[in-house]
Amino acid sequence: MNRKRILLWAIAIMLGQFCQAQRAYWQQKVDHQIAVTLDDEQHMLRGHSRINYQNNSPDTLRFIYFHLYPNAFRSDRTAYERQAVEHGDTKHYFSDEEDRGFMDSLKFVTSFNGNDFAGAGFVATGDPDIIRLILPQPLLPGSGVDISTDFRVKIPLTFSRLGHEDNAYQISQWFPKPAVYDAHGWHPVPYLDQGEFYGEFGTFTVAITLPADYIVMGTGNIMEASERDWLRQLAARSDDSIGKEPANRSRTGWKTVTFHEENVHDFAWFADKQWIVREDTIPVPGSGHTITAYVCYSPKHKEIWKNSMASLKQAVNGFSNRVGAYPYQSIKIVEAALVSGGGMEYPTIAVIGASQDLKEDALHQVIVHEAGHNWFYGILGSNERKYPWMDEGINSFYEKQMAPETVVVKPIGAKGLNFFAYAMLSSVNRLLPADTAAELYPAINYAVDVYEKNAYYLQWLQAYMGADQFEAAMKDYYEQWKFKHPQPQDFINVFRSHSGKKLDWFFDSLMPTTQGVDYAIKSVKRAKGWDVTVVNKSRVFAPVQVCLYQDNGDSLCHWSPPFLEKTTLHFEQEGDYKKIGISPVIPDALARNNFDKTGFKLRPFIGFNMDPATKVWLAPALGFNYYNGFMLGGLLHNFTLPQNRFQFALAPLYAFGSGSFAGGGLASYTSYCHSGWLKEIEWKVGAKTFSAIKSNLNIPEYIYGRYIKVAPEVVFHLRKPHWRSTVERSLSLKGYWIREDYLDFNQDPVDSLYRPALGGYHDNFYGKLRYMHRNERTFNPFSYTFEGQIGAGFAKVSAEANIRIDYHMKNKGLYLRAYAGKFFAFSANTRELDRYRLTTTYSGANDYLYDETYLGRNMRTGFYAQQMSMKEGGFKINTLQYGAQLGYSDNWLLALNLKTDLPLWNLPLRLFADVATCANMKQNSPSGAVLLYEAGIEIYISNYLSVYLPLVMSKDYADYTKSIYPENRFLRTIAFSLNLGDMNWSKLTSSLLKM
Repeated sequence: MNRKRILLWAIAIMLGQFCQAQRAYWQQKVDHQIAVTLDDEQHMLRGHSRINYQNNSPDTLRFIYFHLYPNAFRSDRTAYERQAVEHGDTKHYFSDEEDRGFMDSLKFVTSFNGNDFAGAGFVATGDPDIIRLILPQPLLPGSGVDISTDFRVKIPLTFSRLGHEDNAYQISQWFPKPAVYDAHGWHPVPYLDQGEFYGEFGTFTVAITLPADYIVMGTGNIMEASERDWLRQLAARSDDSIGKEPANRSRTGWKTVTFHEENVHDFAWFADKQWIVREDTIPVPGSGHTITAYVCYSPKHKEIWKNSMASLKQAVNGFSNRVGAYPYQSIKIVEAALVSGGGMEYPTIAVIGASQDLKEDALHQVIVHEAGHNWFYGILGSNERKYPWMDEGINSFYEKQMAPETVVVKPIGAKGLNFFAYAMLSSVNRLLPADTAAELYPAINYAVDVYEKNAYYLQWLQAYMGADQFEAAMKDYYEQWKFKHPQPQDFINVFRSHSGKKLDWFFDSLMPTTQGVDYAIKSVKRAKGWDVTVVNKSRVFAPVQVCLYQDNGDSLCHWSPPFLEKTTLHFEQEGDYKKIGISPVIPDALARNNFDKTGFKLRPFIGFNMDPATKVWLAPALGFNYYNGFMLGGLLHNFTLPQNRFQFALAPLYAFGSGSFAGGGLASYTSYCHSGWLKEIEWKVGAKTFSAIKSNLNIPEYIYGRYIKVAPEVVFHLRKPHWRSTVERSLSLKGYWIREDYLDFNQDPVDSLYRPALGGYHDNFYGKLRYMHRNERTFNPFSYTFEGQIGAGFAKVSAEANIRIDYHMKNKGLYLRAYAGKFFAFSANTRELDRYRLTTTYSGANDYLYDETYLGRNMRTGFYAQQMSMKEGGFKINTLQYGAQLGYSDNWLLALNLKTDLPLWNLPLRLFADVATCANMKQNSPSGAVLLYEAGIEIYISNYLSVYLPLVMSKDYADYTKSIYPENRFLRTIAFSLNLGDMNWSKLTSSLLKM
């Protein structure tokens, strides 16, 4: 194609895009007429739906996507199930068939201009809860089609939103529902727990037939006067009568309750026989009309819910005043079973999860939040699945204004638990862009980034714009887009039009960033007032507000323009001041660099770090091993939440057994990477010293020898393949300097007795390179590791793989571990290399790197010698009293370790079996066997402690135990493991943030 044609083609595309951008806004209209009957014995709905679909788009439609959301609960092969399992929720996965849900009996009939086409076909999609209805003739722009069908719904147990608990029903996402078609195309979205919904506006008329003693609350207005009168009688009951069944409530037979509402995009209903009903009216500010309000809740929770109507009134008044007048005739809040979050919103009605643990102030917050969704989701019908910040984020912003968070845990600071969670994620570089689609977030990020961070960001924007301009913009946004589908750009356009300042920093820099907000006061200088220099450590292009606080409590605050590196703000204040700091409207998670006057605090034990002071904690420390005896000392550290980039711990101990000092310490610093294949780099150094040998041979007091270890390490943590990935990958390079004392045993010429003396020490240097890949998925998690070690005269390479194969039983599985190792000798002195060889049973005698924790590191007999580690061969029986351990190899070693949970009982017992072979095993084993094996019972106490009872073993092990343990043979073969070696102490706090 020549240059001229290319240019013409490009101009045509741009003109087409420009014309499309100038097209008038349109949206489809979908009206529903539904009649449904509840069978509360079979937990079944049988219904008929008639839909009038009006095509207001400029496009001809040949099919319509439909949501059949109950089919999300049909099997374990749905999008809902995949996401639930990713979150560790396996209740539905392991549920019985009769407790699951589905939709069937669909018989679509379409009608164009009164001409019916029976048996309209539909085709399945990749999701069982989405179909594509094929229209028998094209649906032209400006025309409509009537679609009717019977349907049947099996109501599942309450695994998420739709469900029942006994005969209490939560009926949502329950009818055949067309997907949204807008200027961006079709939006068929499968049912998810994390990720809500997008629907077309229209009129709903729903007739529900059910046993007459049910209280029913649904979207819209109850049309039957008799039902409204009955509810009014129930609402008039006094607290004293609650729990006593009145005659007018014990109704028999059946009834039909009809709900009607216009300009809504969904319909949900709830039915319960036990609810307390409260009814009131609420004058709507700015509208001149009064609405009817209902609150329904369990008698068990009447004390918690006693002020719930007041909370609902506050929500209606608050949102109407701040955003726009509530347009519907009724509003309702009900309490019911709910697994998906604390509450869930639908047009004119919201459900709050039943909980005895919910406190009254927390309930107030939830009611305000869920009622507020009538504005941000109900009236402003944005695409929640794709843009959760437009409903959950904005709604949470107003919730925080009307129902400020109560500080539940005092030490976390005045901003409360939610800000604390935000600060935790920020401290470990785990925040994600605020404008991300709902299903892309890890579970904790969905809670923090969407609900909390977005609310804090909007507080920042409100303060920057000014409260009046912000409110004017929001009201304009509401008026322009109510009963429509606003897109992010529509929100942006409205707010830019109401601001005298540029807002690019907010929408283009702050919303898409993964970086936490971190401003620091660098300096304060007197200059006809005060010049305050602020450093932007997060490097997010944004403005900061700085406040000067005076002794009388007054404050003077100035805004900077958006900046990246540093800026200086000038205050005209001539006199002295109390402090200068970053304004609390800035969601800065790192408080201790936010003020010019900070301090140092030494605190007991452990705590949180949410105030400006630098904190260090001091706690008692205890220890024990065979050589040092009991140890007592202190632990000085700065491990805290939120996590510090620089962390340290120092634990000096006095050992009463050896009469000497011991202990250890570590320090680490984490560098976070915001792009590329690296997620973060950890720089670490660890050190420790303990006694490891002792002897009192022919002398009255023990002589002790110690080891000293210093190990620097750098760990490269690779970025995850995607945000929700359960994969962790790292590459580490670690060095070791280890000094080991040794004892000499010299013969006394006087009495010819040998006596020990401290002979000196050996310095050893090692290096280790390790790649680790771990996938902590809910089912069948696995990991593999490649490792290389080198020291003076030898090298080792090894590979280890672990997998848990889950049975179709909760918390039951088969555990497989495979190990392969190769040893290389560079020294001719093979005796010098004995301790480095590969071995089937790894004990303290083999731990030359001192990476593991052993109670009796060099013991070869007795209780302490029965400790082993799941390293190398992973066997449990030690043969330390042989000159050469069984399964020792200076060439290669292969091992397979199996464990299985017992399927019948929920006991901490497992069966285990190990098998191994190595080079020259046939020549080196007394029996000439080429395999070693053992099997028995594991008592699993925790991930860090297990006890093993070998019951079956190969002949070489049996012969060893018979000859070495003539008495108490079984007890002396019992082994135990303390699996502390792979624990990353510097990441203990961030491990709390796992999905």
